[in-house]
Amino acid sequence: SITIFQHAINVTDKKYPDFYLVHNNLGNAFYKEKNIKEAVTHYKTALRLNPDYATAHGNLGNALFYKRKTEEAISHYKMAISLKPDLAQAHNNFGSALLAEGKIEEASFHFKLAIKLQPNFALAHYNLGLILKAKRKTEEAISEYKIAIKINPDLPQAHNNLGNALLAEGKIEAAISHYKEAIRIQPDLATAQKNLEIAISKLEKQ
Repeated sequence: SITIFQHAINVTDKKYPDFYLVHNNLGNAFYKEKNIKEAVTHYKTALRLNPDYATAHGNLGNALFYKRKTEEAISHYKMAISLKPDLAQAHNNFGSALLAEGKIEEASFHFKLAIKLQPNFALAHYNLGLILKAKRKTEEAISEYKIAIKINPDLPQAHNNLGNALLAEGKIEAAISHYKEAIRIQPDLATAQKNLEIAISKLEKQ
């Protein structure tokens, strides 16, 4: 797909200098391959051609957040949301960046807004679960993790964190089930492997 997008740019850039969509899509292709430097270059080109393209601001925010440039990422998430307030993905990702900065209440606001805009947004439900668990609202966190998993059963971190919440509630066998599911989905998820060992040990001591 990268070759196709690059060819499109070579063919059309001279005739259509505002060919920002292709640059954004090429950025996405590089981002998917974890070539963040090239992704950033193309997202910035897309924004140079169209500064009001909300999706590219959001995508650039993602690439910068991946590189742990959180403040820069936040500025682009803000721009994406100001240009397109109903962009659920941008609200969710903005929330993640705010959470990384320790701004729990602001992060919670954007996760909830993402869910309001897109009720079947699994990652937003999962992220809201993280906030609720941090606030020691374990039952509410469990509810959000379960919703996330119902929407997308293949979220290993959701299974792992649901396991943690269930373990905290003393529901050891249920926790073990979710740790095993997390490992099935992502066999190299070390945290789930460690948590599974702890849960099995607790079960054996009963």
